[in-house]
Amino acid sequence: MTIKFPAKGVHDNKPTPKNLYDIITQELKFIDVCLDRSKFNAVVKLWPDHSYCNPPFSNKKPFILRAVASHKILHSEILLYLPFDPTTSWFRTLYQQNALIMIFMKRMAHAKFPHALYHLKNYSETKVVLLQKESDILKLLHAARCPANGC
Repeated sequence: MTIKFPAKGVHDNKPTPKNLYDIITQELKFIDVCLDRSKFNAVVKLWPDHSYCNPPFSNKKPFILRAVASHKILHSEILLYLPFDPTTSWFRTLYQQNALIMIFMKRMAHAKFPHALYHLKNYSETKVVLLQKESDILKLLHAARCPANGC
């Protein structure tokens, strides 16, 4: 049996699932810095606080490096939607930033790996969490923004 994977770049423009995108942009108020390159070049500019990006899957690394730089330099809170693939160098880069990695139990139809949200915030260590549904991120990110002493 031969497994055929899609050609590189074939899923670059797959949008974030609508339900998840609405939670990220409307309920959590993250700004999609990858939405319109003519207005904001996410590979060149530092990202503002509460930035979200679903980068082209065939060219993730420059976006990930810019997200990490924005987090380090501006202390921006960043959310990235990427495959969960711990075999890659870009995954190690995010892991070393003490990211909260939220893995979706439900896989996207076109993906060979499950997908995850990588949350860059000032965590003391990397944490990995499995999510049953998209709305589970609300509780997790609310807890990250509002520690036990409240907001």
